[in-house]
Amino acid sequence: MAKVLLVQPNDNIRNGKKKADPCTPLSMVLIGTAIENKHSVRIYDRNLDVSDLNFINYLQKYDPDIIGFTAMTSLMLLDIIHLGKLIKKIYPEKIIVVGGIHATLEPNSFLNEPYIDYIIRGEGEDAFLEFCDTFDKNPKKLGKLKNINLNSLRPYIKMDSLNLPNYNLLDLKKYEHFYVSVSRGCPGNCTFCETANLWGINGRPFVRAFNTKKTMELFKEIIEKYKRNTFEIIDDNFLTFKSRCFEVCDYLSKHKVYFHCFSRVDYIDDEILKKLKKAGCHTIQIGAESGSQRILDFLNKRVTVQQNINAILCCRRNNITCDASFMIGLPTETLEEMRETINLIEKYKPDIANVKIYNPLPGSNLFDLCVKNSLIKKPTSLEEWAIWTGNHRTVNHNVSTRSTEDLIKISQRLWRTSYYKTRIKKFIFWTKAGNFSNVFHGVRKFVSSGGKLYVSQ
Repeated sequence: MAKVLLVQPNDNIRNGKKKADPCTPLSMVLIGTAIENKHSVRIYDRNLDVSDLNFINYLQKYDPDIIGFTAMTSLMLLDIIHLGKLIKKIYPEKIIVVGGIHATLEPNSFLNEPYIDYIIRGEGEDAFLEFCDTFDKNPKKLGKLKNINLNSLRPYIKMDSLNLPNYNLLDLKKYEHFYVSVSRGCPGNCTFCETANLWGINGRPFVRAFNTKKTMELFKEIIEKYKRNTFEIIDDNFLTFKSRCFEVCDYLSKHKVYFHCFSRVDYIDDEILKKLKKAGCHTIQIGAESGSQRILDFLNKRVTVQQNINAILCCRRNNITCDASFMIGLPTETLEEMRETINLIEKYKPDIANVKIYNPLPGSNLFDLCVKNSLIKKPTSLEEWAIWTGNHRTVNHNVSTRSTEDLIKISQRLWRTSYYKTRIKKFIFWTKAGNFSNVFHGVRKFVSSGGKLYVSQ
């Protein structure tokens, strides 16, 4: 039996602080659930405790054989670099494995690091279970397994074969946000997004999901076993399978729950929003992206500006908060096209104008286009990848024809059209849901920032 420690890296190690409103590290829970029946597993979340001394003491007491990290293209890579070097210096015999989105899309950035022993690409549940089993039997074969390093990948997992996630691997009292996932993949194939290349087949969209029965079993456990009445469904498009969504909403409507979900605008209509509202959905985040049809086509959104408008109005009619995501500063975007986005936001007033300054993400077709046209230079080290996306107060890569200063001013102004109203609505919602800790943290963050708004990356 292997002893495994799964480590959720700190999202912004530069701050040196734990998060005020931590989110359940769902990927760690899923991997831990997959191996817990055959191996010893624990989860250590660096967002709850950023102390190196506490981490090393924990490592010494538990004494794991394998230490696994998850990685996105973000500042959390800095924590992996930091801890990887620290672990190998003190315990050189420990096996360090990294999985997740960045390891899948940019594997060589990890394989070039001497403190990383292996990476796992693609879905980790079955691959990591086999890795741990092989460690027990014949460690010399670890590098020959599927999904390991640059080896071929396994077929996709059948979702209904997975065990329901065991959230008791975490100390749930420490988490404000409870993440839930019931599907993988998105029906869209947008050029700015890596999902089709991450979860698709030959770069084409492919969506898998729990069947209706298993989905309801999961929500039953969340409500009854884990005693959570507020949660966030983080699937790329919760509304993909309409009949399943209807049945799940009918089930949730029998309980007093409140949740947030994501959807493409072309899946939104009054029928499904009425179901979602009755079930307890308070907010839907939609990917509107632009008020320009040419830009939507350039991004391969496969929607129209009118569909964006219809989705915003549909949310308003059904009293569901519309969190509409937009981007400015895109390659080829003209000033007039940017004004079309501004005009749409100011005329139709989504509850949240979630305006981001475009940042090219690895694994997306638009990232490759930016590299090809010399708009950006692809990072050559893990340190460079770590700071690639920056944070919500910075603009790391301006690939547009507008100045960075102009983009920041526009982004901040559009955020102000909804920010304060949305803060008040959230406080009211949290109070109704009995989630007073979120009210406290929200007020504290608002006051500590002086009510300031920052650029959203």
